[in-house]
Amino acid sequence: MTANMPYIVWQENTASAEKTIRNDRTMSLDLPDIRLLRRIAELGRMAAVARETGLSPATVSARLKGAEESLGVRLFLRTTRSLSLTEEGRRFMAASERLVTDWESLAETVRGGEAALSGMIRITAPFDLGTQHVAPLLEAFQQEHPQVTVDLDLDDALVDLVSGGFDLAIRGGVPADSRLRVRRIGSIRPVVVAAPSYIAEHGAPQVPADLAHHRCIVRRAGDRLADEWCFARGAEHPVVRVRPALVSNNGGQTRRWALAGAGLAIKSCLDVIDDVRAGRLVKVLQGWEPSPLPLMLVSPPQRLEPARVAALRERLVACFARLEEAA
Repeated sequence: MTANMPYIVWQENTASAEKTIRNDRTMSLDLPDIRLLRRIAELGRMAAVARETGLSPATVSARLKGAEESLGVRLFLRTTRSLSLTEEGRRFMAASERLVTDWESLAETVRGGEAALSGMIRITAPFDLGTQHVAPLLEAFQQEHPQVTVDLDLDDALVDLVSGGFDLAIRGGVPADSRLRVRRIGSIRPVVVAAPSYIAEHGAPQVPADLAHHRCIVRRAGDRLADEWCFARGAEHPVVRVRPALVSNNGGQTRRWALAGAGLAIKSCLDVIDDVRAGRLVKVLQGWEPSPLPLMLVSPPQRLEPARVAALRERLVACFARLEEAA
């Protein structure tokens, strides 16, 4: 093994199994040390960590110094008022997050679900879908498991699950990254909708070519306009480039404009299912809908999955199965 390269060993005694990062030098880092270092990075002051943990400032300082000596690198730049991470410190924090998460996952597995679910879950979902269907589910899930913290990121743009630290993502279509773990949980069926007030004033398009004479509400993904609307009926597969009247990168805003009677919008059926049932929006060009896209539940590659994440995963699968039946 290369000199000074940290490696993982297991120490077992009659009371517990302790996960330890050991270096070729004389000292070792155990899990409490790693958690202490991570808390120093989060709070930025050793005095604050000392108050939180009940340790003396001298003890916190000594454990930090010992960790740096063990690793053979400086993790923090020190000033009289605060601490900041070095480049080596940033790499250590990124790597140790995975280690702590995997250790907690293993502990939960060993306990066999006897302990209450706890810890952080980070999930990302498109704005409209997340607001209408995912957010209420997460609220109910957290109330059932009060020791769990759920962080919901609403973003219509694709995000990097690994660098973003996400446990789960809900996305349309199959991810390009084949390393990601995916599970189909439903379908995205695009529909063109408008408010009754818009149809009363402008009429409803009868064929896709009629869209040239209508105000259209278009979503933007980064610099790309979603202004090519695809349709299908039998052997016909027309693609119409619409002229945008209103553009937004937020799916929730395009829905609000449609509800206000500002134009026609192409939306996922799941995003407007309640609006259509209530008569707030009306489907047009029915019979011309394109083939649906798969709705996928995505998670990072090759990770031990904590019990809290597995529990939420199954709740999401059941929720979207019900929505699929009702759509």
